[in-house]
Amino acid sequence: MKPGFCFFVFLMLLFSGPIYGQSENPENIPHLDIGNGFYLVLEEANEGGLLKPAGQDELILPYTLEHLGVSGQPARYFRVKSRPDVPFALEDKPVVGEKVEGKTTLNMVLGTGSSEMFRKFTAANIDKTVAIIVAGKVVTAHKIRCEISGGAIQITRCGDDACQTLYFWLKDAVKK
Repeated sequence: MKPGFCFFVFLMLLFSGPIYGQSENPENIPHLDIGNGFYLVLEEANEGGLLKPAGQDELILPYTLEHLGVSGQPARYFRVKSRPDVPFALEDKPVVGEKVEGKTTLNMVLGTGSSEMFRKFTAANIDKTVAIIVAGKVVTAHKIRCEISGGAIQITRCGDDACQTLYFWLKDAVKK
């Protein structure tokens, strides 16, 4: 499979479904003090109690869409490491794209170190699940289908103000 196609498929799968409308001001949403980034899902279940207890350097996190104003969907629970496998260390501030047919995009470029870490991470974890955590929330989770090289990431199909919310949460993740 060509790397460019693989990258496109990964991003479409990764970010297409779970990003929905934001109904709350992101400043009012409580979140865990854990790093923004990509986390390998060590185990997942539909009920938190079904997971193996979290180890000393692990967390169990719920995955809902309530942080984006969507309610009524059952939660999934992930056991992950307490630190990201690949942190968001952006080269520059993310950019919110223009609305097309009611959907926006959020464009980001990982810094050189994070970009290479991301490539190695995706190469080593094909067919495993990755959770993307922003501001202490699991914003999406999907299987890694292939190695992804290059640091450009585009979150697509943001409805309502979801990309603006993610921008707010990620704007300070720029590499200093």
